[in-house]
Amino acid sequence: MSSTASRPRWRSGRLWLLVTLAVVALAALLFTVYGNRRASPLRVGEVSPQTFVAPVDTQVIDRIATERERQAARSQIDTIFTSDPELQDLVTSAVTASSLPSAVVDYIVNAYNDPNGVKQSQIPALIAAAVQRGPSDRAREVRQLLERYLVATSVPNAALTEAARQAAASAVQPVMQSLRAGQVIVREGQTLTEDNLRVLEALGLYSARTAQLKGTLWILVGSLLLAVLLSAPLLYARRTLAPTLSVSQVTFLVVLTLAVVAVQRLALLASANFLFGLLVPLVVAVLVSETAGLMWAVWMALVVGLLAPLAPTFALGGTLVGSVVACLLVLTVRSRLALLLAGTAGGLAGGATLLALVLVGGGMTVGGAALGALFMLGGGVLAGITALGLLPLAESGFGFLTDYRLLELSSPTSPLLQRLLIEAPGTYQHSLIISNLVEQAVTNIGGNALLARVGALYHDVGKMRRPHFFVENQFSGENPHDQLSPHLSYLIITSHVRDGLELLRDFKLPRELHPYVAEHHGTTVLSYFYKRALEDAANIDELNFRYPGPKPHSKETAVLMLADTVESASRTLTEPSQSSIRAMIDRLIEQRLQDGQLSESSLNLHDLEVIANTFERMLTAILHRRISYPSPEEVKSLRRGSGDPRRDAAVPAG
Repeated sequence: MSSTASRPRWRSGRLWLLVTLAVVALAALLFTVYGNRRASPLRVGEVSPQTFVAPVDTQVIDRIATERERQAARSQIDTIFTSDPELQDLVTSAVTASSLPSAVVDYIVNAYNDPNGVKQSQIPALIAAAVQRGPSDRAREVRQLLERYLVATSVPNAALTEAARQAAASAVQPVMQSLRAGQVIVREGQTLTEDNLRVLEALGLYSARTAQLKGTLWILVGSLLLAVLLSAPLLYARRTLAPTLSVSQVTFLVVLTLAVVAVQRLALLASANFLFGLLVPLVVAVLVSETAGLMWAVWMALVVGLLAPLAPTFALGGTLVGSVVACLLVLTVRSRLALLLAGTAGGLAGGATLLALVLVGGGMTVGGAALGALFMLGGGVLAGITALGLLPLAESGFGFLTDYRLLELSSPTSPLLQRLLIEAPGTYQHSLIISNLVEQAVTNIGGNALLARVGALYHDVGKMRRPHFFVENQFSGENPHDQLSPHLSYLIITSHVRDGLELLRDFKLPRELHPYVAEHHGTTVLSYFYKRALEDAANIDELNFRYPGPKPHSKETAVLMLADTVESASRTLTEPSQSSIRAMIDRLIEQRLQDGQLSESSLNLHDLEVIANTFERMLTAILHRRISYPSPEEVKSLRRGSGDPRRDAAVPAG
């Protein structure tokens, strides 16, 4: 989990960008769920959902009466005929070229030259008149020829007829219907007629298009307002998470949350019980804290419940219980496998919750509930597997430091600790003792004990660059500083801080460990070399022999400074006893207080008392007086000098 080390400050622009992203994404998801729930439009033949009354005295067009008048006006317009010149020429040419009597030909040609043409209804009379004008003995012949040659040249003109009828209908004035203010147009539950809808539309009381648009708009506004409320925790997170998480880390969590919500929305289309929303609380509990994971669990359960409107209780209850169980279990097992186990346990808990809700309140069959529980178990397993895959990405890509990563770094098989053990074994042993002191003290004052332990293990890795210049690695008894000037020795000793930071970067270790290397000496004075320098020249400034700092900024690094100081000084005690150890601890803590080394940390006097008690107890156990066991030669000599023949005989010769 993340430490309380300093983080990049949140920028207001990035925060509002995250909030906007969350609002838009959540509103879009909610709209996909509720956007199709618009009120159905009013239709002829359906019952009215409410009572509609006229708002004021007014007149509206009685469309049915008006249409009746217009139909009557249309019916009064007869069909309009127009003459076809081509047919006229064709008929006159055929008649002229025929063998008909000239009187008949002249009569027919004159008739067809009429501009109005000849209608079909006029042809029988025209033939009868033409036959009378010819010889009686040829009457039959004339009739047969004319029946073959004559066609109507005046035909109905549909376009002109329709235009005339439309003009007649348009000329009719609308028939008005008077409505009094408060007059009921249609009552609730009454069957709607076409006339009702027309009156409502005329008064502006209803419009199918407007009603649909208004329904969509209201749902969109509701989705946005709900999304704003659901995004409000981000503003709270600025105050609670800003000290521990960077902007990129919060962005990762927000994007992950929105992505899981979106995928959960798609999964709910397949099955209302395939819930894996516990993935996000599970990941948050590992990356941030158990408390943050539980807060995320409540939020996630609420959102999933909103995404499943057909069974919100089942979705909310299953997600909430499953997420809480996963968050509580994930940190109990100190390995990455805990993610899979916690996800599976969360799925089981969610399925059990579904079965319990069904047994208590019903809502589905027992068989359906059992199948839903299996789906929830599958969602929990999927959440655990996905969390396992996401964890390395979060650690390497976004700088999250998890307990699992810290445990891996604390193992002696860690590459950098292996190098420290081989190249500077004395420093390694010193770091082990310091890590135990720091872990116990930080635990007792309520800090991040695991991070403090790992930081203590790595705080002196810079000594690997020049291990023989540090006393714990000088096994031959030779001290190279005896041949160097105090100033050069100062530079060599203090360089292990800079070298340690470089090694942490080279091995790509988490940045949360950097303060433990940089701050564990603060700006203290290298008193041994400063004293030597004063012996050579009395006017040496103390600042020239201080570590460059910075001073400890957290409880954990301040405890490391005190533990490093106390442990090193304890090696000088010739007759360590509980009282002498406690006197040394109090003296060194007082020196650090007087020197201002703890001024930037959050330690208080009570914390210092707890730390001193912890150091006293542990150093007393480490430095306790041991019995001086006699050598075999001493035992033999004592037996020979006792004068007991049996004892003397029991001692072998030589």
